[in-house]
Order: sequence, then C-alpha cells, then structure tokens
Amino acid sequence: MTDDIFHTSLPIGVTGKATEVNLTVPAMVFKYTKFPNAAKDYIRFMMEREQYVPWQTASIGYFSQPLRAYEKSPIWTVDPKHTTYRETMSTMLWPSYSGSLGYASAGVLADFIMVDMLAQVCSGQKTAKDAVAEAQKRAERYYRV
Repeated sequence: MTDDIFHTSLPIGVTGKATEVNLTVPAMVFKYTKFPNAAKDYIRFMMEREQYVPWQTASIGYFSQPLRAYEKSPIWTVDPKHTTYRETMSTMLWPSYSGSLGYASAGVLADFIMVDMLAQVCSGQKTAKDAVAEAQKRAERYYRV
C-alpha cells in the first residue's frame, strides 16, 4: 500500500494560507526546576546537529523541526513523501487560527472537534451544514460564547 500512496499539502482555502499543523516536540524549562542551567544546557545539547539530525531521521519526518536550519536535513529529501512536510512550521496556522493560543484553542484541538466534523461529513453521517452546527456548538463550550 505504501508504494501506491503519496503525500501532498492540503489545498489552500479561503485563508489564502496553508492551514496544516504538524507535530513539534516542545522544549522548555519550568520556573520551579531545581537545576535551570542544567536543563537549558540539555536542551541546547539536544538541538545541536549531532544529536538532532539522527533523532529527526529516526522519526522519519513525523515531527517538524523548530529551527529553519533543519529544513536542510537529509530526512526531507531521502524519500519524496517526506518533502511535503519540510516547511510545515513556516507555513502552518496555529490551532487558534487568528485568535490567541490558550485554554479554548487547546481544548478544541484536544477534543478533535474539526476532525470529527470532517469525519461526519466524509462518512455520510451528517450533512456539511449539520456537522458544522454541531462543531460550532462543541467549540462554544470552550470559548464560552
């Protein structure tokens, strides 16, 4: 099956911009850590090319790189199916779209509201109008509209 499947970016819609989201692995140091300098050094170490590129290669492009320099990593050209995802970080819209990131946008994403809406239409469970109405109702629980 994998020989017959290819990957491509989603079509550009009414926003005029790509709306895909790809996974990243956040690296952060919490304020309450007992060893903030060690934690920062660990992150710095892991982001160095010698550590990062093998990890990126092992993930076969599943995670987007957080640094533009890693757009040149071999993983993105070793298989043409990976190349589509090389620039996702620079072209995507965040889950909050034009709003701010926070509780509501994270909740809508975690609750699979958009995914469920599309699945309902694609599977024939609901009309597009009904699926959108349900998605709106579910999203309003988070946005308190």
